Formats: sequence, C-alpha cells, structure tokens
Amino acid sequence: MPFQQESGARSNRLGTALLDHVDALLAILVTLAGLVVFAYAGISGNEHAGFEFLRNIELSSLDLRFGVRGARPHDPRIIIVGIDEKTLQRIGSFPLPRNNYALLVNRLKEGGARVVAFDATFPTAETNSAEQALQTLQTQLGGSASPAVTKKIKELADASDQDATFAAAMKASGNVILGHLFLDPQRAATGDPQLAKDYFNIVWAKSFPQILKVKTKDGHDFNLSDAWIQGGGTVAAGAEANITKLAEAAESYGFLNINPDSDGTLRHALLIVRYQDQDFFPSLALQVIREYEKIPDQNIAAYISQDGLERIQFGSHTIRQSRDGTALINYTGPYGTYDHYSMWDVMNGAVPPETFRDKIVLVGGTAIGIGDLRNTPFQSPDSGYMGVEVHANIIDNLLHSEEKGRTFLTRGFNEEMVDIGFILVFGILFGYLFCKIPPLSSTITLIATLAGFAWFVYFSFAREGRWLSFVIPAGTLAANYAAITSYRMIFEEREKRKIRKSFSQYLSSGVIELIEKDPEKYIRPGGEMKDLTVMFSDIRGFTTISEGLSPDELVLLLNEYLGEMTERVFETDGTLDKYIGDAIMAFWGSPLPQEDHAIRGCACALQMVRSLERLNVKWKQEGRPAINIGIGLNTGPVNVGNMGSAKRLAWTVMGDNVNLASRLEGITKEYRRHIVIGEGTYRQVAEQFVCRDLDRIRVKGKHHPVSIYELLDVAQNRPKYESLLVPFAGAMAAYRAREWKEAAELFGQILATHPNDDPTQVFLQRALEFLESSPQEDWDGVYVMKTK
Repeated sequence: MPFQQESGARSNRLGTALLDHVDALLAILVTLAGLVVFAYAGISGNEHAGFEFLRNIELSSLDLRFGVRGARPHDPRIIIVGIDEKTLQRIGSFPLPRNNYALLVNRLKEGGARVVAFDATFPTAETNSAEQALQTLQTQLGGSASPAVTKKIKELADASDQDATFAAAMKASGNVILGHLFLDPQRAATGDPQLAKDYFNIVWAKSFPQILKVKTKDGHDFNLSDAWIQGGGTVAAGAEANITKLAEAAESYGFLNINPDSDGTLRHALLIVRYQDQDFFPSLALQVIREYEKIPDQNIAAYISQDGLERIQFGSHTIRQSRDGTALINYTGPYGTYDHYSMWDVMNGAVPPETFRDKIVLVGGTAIGIGDLRNTPFQSPDSGYMGVEVHANIIDNLLHSEEKGRTFLTRGFNEEMVDIGFILVFGILFGYLFCKIPPLSSTITLIATLAGFAWFVYFSFAREGRWLSFVIPAGTLAANYAAITSYRMIFEEREKRKIRKSFSQYLSSGVIELIEKDPEKYIRPGGEMKDLTVMFSDIRGFTTISEGLSPDELVLLLNEYLGEMTERVFETDGTLDKYIGDAIMAFWGSPLPQEDHAIRGCACALQMVRSLERLNVKWKQEGRPAINIGIGLNTGPVNVGNMGSAKRLAWTVMGDNVNLASRLEGITKEYRRHIVIGEGTYRQVAEQFVCRDLDRIRVKGKHHPVSIYELLDVAQNRPKYESLLVPFAGAMAAYRAREWKEAAELFGQILATHPNDDPTQVFLQRALEFLESSPQEDWDGVYVMKTK
C-alpha cells in the first residue's frame, strides 16, 4: 500500500510537471506557426504564396505607413505637363492631333527642358483627311495635271502630314524619349510582327549596353536566359511599337509597363525587361536618367546571377532590388505632389518658358476621361492617381538612389532576417516572459511592445526606407499572449510553483525542462554517446581534517563547501552528477546541449578555486581549518543518459573519458596543482584560457600516453604568466630532449624567480634523478604513473 501511494504521488508530480510545461509548448507552437505563415504569406513577392489574404493585409499596412507619413521631399527637377480636361476641351478631340505635340516639344525646347518623356505610345499613323483629299485629286487629274500642279499637290500633302511635323520637332529638339509597351504572348499574337521587328531594329540601340554574368562561388557557368526566368524576370513576346517615322526621330525609348500587385495597387516599378530571347531593355524612367545625366554606355550594365538580377549599374546609381527586375516605389506623396502644368497652357505660352529650364518634363494624360487612373498607396475615393505621376515617383527614386528614405524601399534578405528575428523574439522570448509574469503584467507588456514595435517598423520605413513586416510578427506576439494567458487562467499558478520547487530540490533545471518536453525519453533506462566535459574534484587530506573536527563541525564544513562548489557548477549550466563523500562529480553538455561545454567546465573549475580561497579566509577567521582541492577535467565521447533500474534512475555518464577525468583529479597531487585538464579539453579551450603544457603521462592500467595541462587563468590575464610559461617551456624542451643537465639548470633558474612553482620543483627533481640514472634509450618523454 505505501508503495502504491508513492507511485501515485510520483505519477501526479510528473503529470503536473508536464502540464506546467504546456505554456512553453504553446509559445513554441505559436512561433512555428508564425514562421510557417511568414514563409507562405508571400510578403516579398512569392508567387506561390499560400496565404494571399495575409499578404494583402501586410500590403495594406505598408499603404497605411505611406498615409501616416504623408508627403516627403520630392525632386523639383521633375515636372508634369498634363493632357488635362482643359487641353481636351480647347483642342476638341482625342487622340490629339500630333501637330499639338510638335508645338509642345518646340515650346519645351525654347524653355530649355533637358529631357522630355512621353507617357504615351504612337502605334499608328495619324489619319490625315487633307492628305487623302489631295491624293484623290491627283488620281482624278491623272496625266492631265501639269508638273507645277503635281508639285504643289505634293507640297500641300507633306505640309498636312502631322506625323512628319511631330517627328521634325522631336528631331530638332534632340531630347525626346518615347514610351512603348511590351506585350505578353496573348497580346503579341494579335499584333503586327513585321512592325514589331522594324521597331526592334530601331530601339535596340537603346537597350542595356552590357549584360554581365555574376560569377558563381564555385566558378561554374550558367545559362543567362534560364537564370533570368528562374529569378522571375519578365520576358516580352512582342511590343506595341511606335510608328517608324516617330521612332526614328526620337532621342531614346523606354517601356511603360508597370504591373500591379495582386490587389490591383501599383507598388513595384518594373525596371528591366527582356525582349523575346534577344536584348534587355530599360524602362522609361531609367532612360530618362540615362539621357538627363548623359551616362555613357560603358557605365551602364545589368548584372545577372544564377538566380536572377543581382544589380543594375547606371552611372553613379547602383540599384539592388528584386531578382525579377522590379523595385518597391517609395512614393513621395499623394497625387499632385509634383508640379503640374496644362498642356494647353504650355503650348500657348501661358507658362513662363524658364519654368522648364534643365528640368525633366513628363508628358501624359491627367484627364480622368483618358482613363490612365492607377491605384497607389495614396489612392483616395475622391481623387485619382494618374500613371504619369507614378513614373515621376520612379524617376525621383532613381535620382536619389544613394539616399536612404528617398530611393526605392528595400525589402530583401536583411529585412526578412529582421522579421524572422522579431517572430522568434515575440514567440520564444515573450512566450517565456508571459509564462513568468502575472496576466495583468502580460497585458501591459503586450500593449507597450506592440506600440514600440509599430514605432520601430514605421521609423524603419520613414527614415531608412525599409519595408519590415508588421502583421505577422505582431500577430505572433498577440497569439502568444492569448494562448499562454488563457492557459494560465485554466491552471493554478500556485500549483505550478509548488511543482517547480519540489523538482528543483533534487533535479537540475536543465533536466526538469527536458523531462517536461519529452517524458518518455527520460523515464526509461538508456543513454547515448556524446562529446561532453567531465569534472572530478576532491578535498586534499580530508581524513586528516575530519579527525580534527567533531561530527557536527565536519558536516557543517562539508555542507558549506559542497553548497558553494555546487553553485559554481549551476552558474555555468553544468549538471551535478553526484557527491562521492567529499568529492564532486559534474559534467557539461547534457542534458542541455552546449557547444562550449569545455569552456564552461574550465570556467567552473577556476571559479571553484577562487570560491574556496574566499571560504578559507572566512574559515580562518572563524577558527576552522582551511582546505585544499584538486580538480580534474577531461573532454571526449562518453555514454550519457538516465541510467539505473526501473525503480530508480540517475542522469549520469560512463566511459573511459570519465575514468580519465577521475585520474586527472588524482594527478593534481603528483604535481601539487589545483587544476589539471586532459588533451581533449585543452584543444577546445586553448584560445580562451591560459594553460601550461605540464607533461605526457601514461596512467596506470592504460597503454596510450596522454598529454596533460595545468589550467591557470582566463586568456585576458596571459601576460602575467609569460615570465613563468616561456622559460618553463624551454626547460621542458631540454627535458624531453634528454638534456638533463641543461634542463636542471633551467628549472633551477625558474625557481630563482618562482620559488613556489611546484611543477618546476617536480621536474627539477626528475632531471636530477635522470642525470644520475638516465632512462632507457627508447624513452619517449612519457612519465608512467605508478598510482591511480
């Protein structure tokens, strides 16, 4: 019956411990869920996004940041001449007769505009009724018309050709850039392939002069076309070409294509497109920069890596955006941020000519009836946002490509890592925090953290031009709070504290955590091979000390000593294996995985020695005896796990490396040193600690020699040991070379400056003995220990 009661109590305690860890499990699950949602939300443009609605919410949060920020400084060199309602009413038709464009170009040339770019295409020749009438007249007259009449008819026909008039104005101006549209396969199938071919023969001269491959790390070559497509780059099947007469007269050409996001909003500028399997072409905005800054061909290049576009070099502008050739537009403000002038007013001289001097002039539709309305982050129900001002924003971003907050928004690997970092912090760290603090404190923490996070995200956007995710990290934090707070309201916190307190009396915190995570693993016999660092420590002359104390005094002294040493083990996250009388056995690296277990073990050993020095000062003042200890540390593969019977298990270690650690503790007596470490430990801590190459020994019962080292101090204090370590190393070199007399002299010199260095005394004695009775010829410098 008592056994059954004990078993039941043990089961209840284990069950309570498992329940106690549910909150941590909830935090992990929420974190994992946040990471999964982040991976499939497609925030960075993943076309295979599985949570499109979340991406749209995140995009809306980005739009909100634009709204909160409002207008920012824009570049006054950019001016828009709009085909507005006034222009349409005064001219009286649309499309506008092209002699009006000719007049506009002439006016802008007179005003000194540096670049004139048309956000419009001219794919067909203008219908000319006058020319058709003259051609009909000439046909009717036939051969009866005199040469003079025929010449006059031709002159009148040429004069009425408005395309020729527009072309002549562009040619004379020498600064006009025409826009064109690239077509997808479906639209290209309905176009005129010969016209597209003829147009390509004209515009190829303004393609990217250099398309360069970025070398892979391993140096292997790759297919440029495949890399472009793999990176999501756009490949056009055809073009809506401008008529040849106009195309030949223009100074340059750029495509107008801008693809909206899935919610119909324009956020990404398309900067580069490949035409079929031929050349790569820049956008209208890039061509404006090219002509405005007169960038030579040798300073223009697109660099393509094996997974897409890496960067665009445009003179002094280095553009690193998406692999698919797009860039996140950093809008300067709502529609109308840039100066707008009516085309009619410009043509009729109502606008002072000097307004356009050295300016970039964009010509495009601004009348609502023309239909170039676009959705942008600044879209409002009562106003439209015309496409021509979208191009103005892109040009502005390019002009200020080196200025954070004024160029394109950045959304790349660094921003994704920041997002993932916040998800992990809000999931794991705040999950742990919510587990530890009362629900009211959790609520206050949640509100304050969300406010601080919102400020950070907005600041990164407004000042740094970075797009950081807000919805998913904030959602992770809120879900974490809701899950853990709800759980804690179901289970009594007081019971949880009782259970933790019970376990902490006989188990380390690391073992408790692991048992809660996976009880099946830790409540059955078994183990695993793992690299660990094992430590043994022992009190020197404990029998003599115990004979001089009463049983109560001895227990008091031992408890105080063991308590202090155990605290040092726990401070370095070690696992206390057991007490063996006055000896302590501990190890690092399990059950808590620790890559730096050797460093932790050595740090603990040094702290134990320092703590003992403080205890000895205290005990001396109290009239109690001082004690001395030896510590042995070894690192290597051991068998670790919950070992024992079904009724009683202990988390412990076994194996040859454990035995060697015990032998090293005993060896400290031979060299009269506090801490001796094995070769496996030394290899992992040589850079972090000061160690002395002590000896090569063969322990009793073993055939293979091992190198042993004295652990002296942390690496920062190395200079104060140089006066000992350097001559000691020289003396040891002579000793191992069988130069006994020289070794004895060198060891003697060391004792002259370091009379209390016990290892030097030990080796001086050995050298003198070998001087009288040299070891065998095949002696390999290994000292054979005669005791354990």
